[in-house]
Amino acid sequence: MKKYVFIILGLLMAAQASAQILKERRVYYLDCSHSMVSNGLWDPVRDNLKSAIDRINDETVEIIVIPFADNNLKNPVLKPMIANATAKGKSYLKNRISKLPQPSTSTMTYHYIPLRDFFNCRVDDSRVTYMFLMTDGEDEDRQHAALNNLLPQWGAKYGNKNVYGFYVMLHQQAANPAIDKVCNCQDHLWKVATADVNINLVRLQSSAVFNAKNEKYFDLPIACGNASGKSFSASFPAECPYKVKKTEMKSESIRVWVEPTSGQKLPVSSDFYLNVKMKGCGKYDFLVTEKIPVKCEFKPERSLKISVR
Repeated sequence: MKKYVFIILGLLMAAQASAQILKERRVYYLDCSHSMVSNGLWDPVRDNLKSAIDRINDETVEIIVIPFADNNLKNPVLKPMIANATAKGKSYLKNRISKLPQPSTSTMTYHYIPLRDFFNCRVDDSRVTYMFLMTDGEDEDRQHAALNNLLPQWGAKYGNKNVYGFYVMLHQQAANPAIDKVCNCQDHLWKVATADVNINLVRLQSSAVFNAKNEKYFDLPIACGNASGKSFSASFPAECPYKVKKTEMKSESIRVWVEPTSGQKLPVSSDFYLNVKMKGCGKYDFLVTEKIPVKCEFKPERSLKISVR
């Protein structure tokens, strides 16, 4: 009988863990203005984008590629290419990217187009959503002023959600101190200066539960990304009645050892954010889950009672 109880408990724990690891959506906005041709980026950036798609090894990831540019149209129509990261889906997207027509001389870079589309259409609350805004030039639109009006809204909209943005500057002429300042002030938004979009996104499980009554640690599974050669540190805020004793890497997770802070009464249940840092990072390694909500409890562990007739 004990054997069956343990099996059921194991299945329940596995189901709970898998429920906390959300599926992903990755949205790539590809600048299709003529400067991509004149800067010699049109072919290499498309190749890098196809390589980034190939490197996604989770077939449940939804990939959306959206070419954007403007020909002085008031409401430019975007034509998303959408597929899951299966072999068939990847092949479909790569073929579509290869067949994109070379941008004409009349096309310009208008950043409000992808930002407005992302804000209005692309965030899926049931998935972890990434935006990659790939552009090689300054915003040529002055009317909508994406830099002043849209990008500064990012942190307020998504700083506490599973939504992450990367402003990918493909060329040196895209460098802009004002963009740097905005990105540095927004949670969940990063600026990346590279023409290679093979960015290593390391994401941990989105929440955890720790019961100090009968546990010494909890594990945070690595939901995606390559954490090989990396190390992690973690801490609770000063007002938390618990502190992190140490962290250690397991094969597919981070183990966080916790102990009560001396002299503090432990509440039956409380919620705190665990602050996590990744060390040993390369230039394009990003830990996107830097704050993880943890339910800290101090009560007898719930037991599963099974009656057999």
